[in-house]
Amino acid sequence: MLLRFCLVMLLAAFLPSAHADTLIVDNNHPGASDENPGVADRPLKTINRAARLAKAGDTVIIKAGTYRESVRLEYSGTAQAPISFVADPAGSVVVTGADVITGWKKVDGEAPIYRAPWAHQFAIDIRDGKPVEHHPADDPLWGRAEQVIADGRQLLHVLNLADLKKKWKEHSEAPAKGQPSPVLKQPVAGLGGPFEGMFWADTAGKYLYLWLSDGSDPSQRRVEAATRGQIFGVNPWESERGVENVHVRGLIFRCGATFPQRAAVWLHGKNNLLEGCLIEQMSGAGVSVGGSMRRCIVRGCGQVGGGAGGSGFVNEECLWEGNCWKPINRGWDAGGFKITDVDGGLFRRCVFRHNGGPGLWLDIDVRNVVITECVFQGNEGSGLFVEISRDITVTRNLAVENALAVGPEGWASSGILIAESMNCVVASNTCVGNKDGITFREQGPRSLKTPDRGELPYHNKGNTVIANVCAFNRGYQLGLWYDNAFFGWHPAEKEKYKTEAAYGRYLKTIPGEIYDPTCQSMTIDRNLYYSDKGQSLVLYGVGWRPKHLIFQDLKAFARHTGFDALSRTADPLLQNPKAGNFRFQKSSPAWQSESGWQGAPANVNAWASEFLPAF
Repeated sequence: MLLRFCLVMLLAAFLPSAHADTLIVDNNHPGASDENPGVADRPLKTINRAARLAKAGDTVIIKAGTYRESVRLEYSGTAQAPISFVADPAGSVVVTGADVITGWKKVDGEAPIYRAPWAHQFAIDIRDGKPVEHHPADDPLWGRAEQVIADGRQLLHVLNLADLKKKWKEHSEAPAKGQPSPVLKQPVAGLGGPFEGMFWADTAGKYLYLWLSDGSDPSQRRVEAATRGQIFGVNPWESERGVENVHVRGLIFRCGATFPQRAAVWLHGKNNLLEGCLIEQMSGAGVSVGGSMRRCIVRGCGQVGGGAGGSGFVNEECLWEGNCWKPINRGWDAGGFKITDVDGGLFRRCVFRHNGGPGLWLDIDVRNVVITECVFQGNEGSGLFVEISRDITVTRNLAVENALAVGPEGWASSGILIAESMNCVVASNTCVGNKDGITFREQGPRSLKTPDRGELPYHNKGNTVIANVCAFNRGYQLGLWYDNAFFGWHPAEKEKYKTEAAYGRYLKTIPGEIYDPTCQSMTIDRNLYYSDKGQSLVLYGVGWRPKHLIFQDLKAFARHTGFDALSRTADPLLQNPKAGNFRFQKSSPAWQSESGWQGAPANVNAWASEFLPAF
C-alpha cells in the first residue's frame, strides 16, 4: 500500500494540475493593470501579460477593445488541457500592429506633403553589418514591411522624397487632363485599394512622409502606421519547437508590418487551433498555424494570406480573399495560401477568391493531402496549383473564372493545374469559365530530395482525371501543356542543335516514357466537356513545339492517345455556367448526370455565410 501511494504521488507531481484558471484581460476597464490578478474587477491590461501567465488548461478571456501590442507565446497546453485565448464577445477584440501617428508638420514647398517622427526600422536580416529592409532581395519597394493607413484605407509606398513629390504632381495634374489619378491605381489590376495616398519611411532620417489624395492635413485624419511585425504567437526563429495545443477564438488581427513569407499571426508548432478569427491588411504575409484553422477569414494581405500547415493540418470552412495585392514575383511565392513540404492534411469547404497568383498553391513535396468541396473563384493565377507534389486528392471542387489575368508566363494556368506531380486524383470537379479547365504542365523530371524516398524525380506520372465537368473555359477544356522533347524541339534549341536530324539523335539518348504522356500511367476518363465558339476542347503539347495537337473532337483525341474514350461533349443545356448550376437532358448517360461537383453552390456568398464569422 505504501508503494502504491508513493507511485500515485509521484505521477501527480508530473501531471498537469486539474485546476484551470481563467484570466480576464480588459484594457478599457479603469482599473486594468498588468499587476492585477486578472479577475473581473481587477483585470489585466494586456494580452501579452496574460500569455506570460497562462499555463496548460487556462483560459484567457479578452474583453472588447483595440489592443496595440505584440503577444508572444511561450507556453504550451496539452491535448486534454489546451491554453485558450477567447474574445468576449467574438469579433469585438482587435489586435493590431499599428499605432496612431501624431506630430505632423508640413514639408516646405507647394506639395501637401507632411512628415512626423518615425523611430521604427524593420529588417529581415543583417548583411555586411547593415540591416536588410526588404524581402525578396530583388524587390526593394514591395518587399518592404512598412504600411500606413488613413481612415482605414491603405497608402502606397515609394522609395524616397523626390518620388513622393513626383507622384503628387502626377496626381494633381490628372484632373486637369480629365484623367483618373495615374499613381493611385492598383499595382495589380483588380487587387487592393482603394488607396488614400502615398508615403515614404525614411529610416535613416527617422521621419515618416506622406501626402493624402485629397491634400488634407493628416493631423485632421486618423492616420495609423504599423509599428510591429509579428503581433501574435511564436515563430521558428524564436523557438524551434514552437507551442502546442494553443487555441485562439474570435479575435481580429490586422496591420502587422510583416515581410513576405513572415506571418503576423504565427502559431509555430503543432496541434494548435485558430477558430472564428479574422486576419487582414498585413503588409506582407498574414497567418501561419501549425495545426488547424476553422471558420477564419484571411483577406487584404500584401503578400500570401497563409493558413494552417504542418503534417496533419486542417483548413476547414475558411475564406482567403484579396491577398497578394502587391506585384511581387508570382513565380517565387504568391496566392491566397502557399503550402510546402507536409505529409497529410485537409482543405474542406474553403473559399479562395480574388487572390494574386493562385488561389491555393501546393509546392515542393506536399503529399497525402485532400482538397474537397472548396471554391476557387476569380484568382489571378490558377484556382488550384499542385506542383512537385504527390498523392493529392482533389474531389468535388468548383473552379470559376480563374487565371484570366495571367500573361504568357502563365501558359498552363487554369481552374486546376497539376504540374510535375505524381499519383494525384482529380475527380468530380467543376471547372467553368477559367483560362483553361483542367491542365497538366510537364517540365520535368524535376529532382527533389525527399525525407521518405531520397532523391525523387518529379514529373506527371500515375495521375487520374475522372468524372469532371470542364465547360466554357476560354482556352482549352483540358490542356496537356507538355513542354518537352516528345513534342519536338523548342525554338531555343534550334541554335544549339542546328538541324532536326541532330536534335533527333539527341532524343534517342532520352528515355521516351519520361516525356510521352501516354507512357506515364495516367487515366483520363468519363469527363464531360463543353466548348463554346472560339474555345477548344483539348490541347496536347505546347504551341511552340511543332508536334503539338489541338483537338476539337474527343473521338480523335481518344484514337490518338487512348485517353477519354468514354467522354462526351455536354449537351448545350448549361444554365448559368458561372454559378456552376448545370442541368442535363434526362436521356444523357447516368455518368454524365453524376459528373462534376453535384453540390457546388450556385451562390458562393450565401454558401460561405453559413459557416464564416459574421464580423
